[in-house]
Amino acid sequence: MSPVSVSLGSDGPRAHVDREGKVSAWDPALETLWGRSAAQAIGRELGQLLVALEPATWPDFDSVSRTGSWTGIVALVPANGNAPRTTGIRLTKTTAGDALEVQLAPLSCLAAETPTTDAPVDPERDLQRFLAMLEFMPGYCYTVNRELTFTSSAGKGLAALRLRPGQVIGMNLRDLWGTREDTYEPLVCHLKALAGIPSHYKDVCLGRSLEYLIRPLCDAGGNVVGAIGVGIDVTDIEHARQAHAALTEQLRQAQKMEAIGRLAGGIAHDFNNFLTCIMGNLSLLEGHLAQTGGANSPGAAFLAEANAAVDSAASLTRQLLAFSRKQVLSPRPIQLSALVERIAKILERLVGDRIVLCTQCDPGLWHVLADPGQIEQVLVNLVMNARDAIVDEGQVVIETQNLVLDQPGGEPHKPLPPGEYVVLSVKDSGRGLSDVVRARLFEPFFTTKDIGEGTGLGLASVYGAVQQNGGAITVDSELGLGSTFRILLPRVTAAPAAEAMLTGRAASAAVVGGHETILLVEDEPSVLDLAHRTLQQLGYNVLPCASPDEALRTFGEYQSRIELLVTDVVMPRMNGNELAARVTALSPGVSVLFSSGYGENIVAQQGVALDGPRFISKPYRPRELAVKVRALLDQRQRRA
Repeated sequence: MSPVSVSLGSDGPRAHVDREGKVSAWDPALETLWGRSAAQAIGRELGQLLVALEPATWPDFDSVSRTGSWTGIVALVPANGNAPRTTGIRLTKTTAGDALEVQLAPLSCLAAETPTTDAPVDPERDLQRFLAMLEFMPGYCYTVNRELTFTSSAGKGLAALRLRPGQVIGMNLRDLWGTREDTYEPLVCHLKALAGIPSHYKDVCLGRSLEYLIRPLCDAGGNVVGAIGVGIDVTDIEHARQAHAALTEQLRQAQKMEAIGRLAGGIAHDFNNFLTCIMGNLSLLEGHLAQTGGANSPGAAFLAEANAAVDSAASLTRQLLAFSRKQVLSPRPIQLSALVERIAKILERLVGDRIVLCTQCDPGLWHVLADPGQIEQVLVNLVMNARDAIVDEGQVVIETQNLVLDQPGGEPHKPLPPGEYVVLSVKDSGRGLSDVVRARLFEPFFTTKDIGEGTGLGLASVYGAVQQNGGAITVDSELGLGSTFRILLPRVTAAPAAEAMLTGRAASAAVVGGHETILLVEDEPSVLDLAHRTLQQLGYNVLPCASPDEALRTFGEYQSRIELLVTDVVMPRMNGNELAARVTALSPGVSVLFSSGYGENIVAQQGVALDGPRFISKPYRPRELAVKVRALLDQRQRRA
């Protein structure tokens, strides 16, 4: 018998399914709605014609025939291959027989619910449940007719827009927007929906970020009768995205700074080796001229210029290590007012004749714990930066003062805790800084100077040095009004040691040598040769070795005679600390002097302490090495 279509009622197109879920009757109107004829539908399972969305699975049809009703949301799958359409569905038990009636209706008329018991179908109850669900939405939902007049509005998100549910019913969208421009994006999206094309757009209303999803609103016959929109408040999501982007940028910047810091530290190490060799040979030449009566010759003047250039190069490596925060430090209690007064004459020569340098130092200034050479370099960098900011004539003021912080202060992103601090400030009457420049001021290699006039490391090294000493730096500046750099360092209450601060080359007192045997280990040939000649000229018996392996072999031959081990820290295959441990395990009386051009954290990772008499930092001059060696050997003799 051929399948036939039958009319099942006048209140909407319907179909019947049996207890197995197969279509048994088909309303002619469904051929237009579903795009399937009776011949294509009758006898097929309902799941082949519709896709269950909510709930995601079909109910047991035999159970529904007993309980009486089931409501859900499905997607229509047209036979002609068109895109599926979402709609509501209700299965109800018929009055005659075991068939179930299939009724399709717009989503606005049905609430998705789980399989029910034998409770009677109540459209009003379903609508109220649907509206209650909308009230818990983070956004809101609304419908408009083809004239774009609101026909409904509901949802928790309306409160953020200062609206009540249903308040806009009867109002036209164009009046709400205040424009009738055909190119206005929200209007274009709604007109697309009226043409059957879903769309979406973003908007901002009363400071809230909103995303709108607009879909066609169809009647039971599939005709577009309006549009249904969902507005979702994404303000918090946008804020979270912005915060995530900021954190990502901070991480990227930190990784970049770390990478450049590693590069700077490695470059500084290589330079320190070169400078040790250059400094040493210049010092040896200086001593030779003094012995041969050439101290007042033209060559001595050239030598002095070369020494000054080497000192400048050593200063550059200190900047690199300060930026990478790996400089070998010798912190001690110092008074910044005394430090400023001590180098004021040098600073006056740096700024030149057209700029007046003033110092306003508090004589009762508290002490801080810092490396004096590093703080001198910080002050020099800030004064040079102030000088370069002044176009013609101007003034640079250096000031020191005590400060008590009652609340966290200093850098906004890394505030200092409340407490007592010493402030060192450098103020200039120069051009000032824009907000853009000030934001990047301490980035390495960032400079506003012309090519060849600045390295971009000066302020970066200042920042690293201040951080290294537990302080903070702030900048106040406006274009045309000059700049003020303030450094805050924590007060230290310990009594200061001797205030005498030695410069790179010590006084010309004679260096005492000896006849002890020294095991010298250095993997840089030029440094090894310099140290060998320096110690040998002082009368020592030196055993030079270019690697830890060679040193162990040499130690095996001369173990009973060796009194001092002088070793580099970072070497291939075995570091200096490991070598010293093996040597002193066999000969506990052997003293050890470590040397390195690496920064403090690299050296500390090798297990070597940077403070005290057992470490000498590169670059060093022959006299500095001689003094360290003699002190350790004398100390060993006193212990014996």
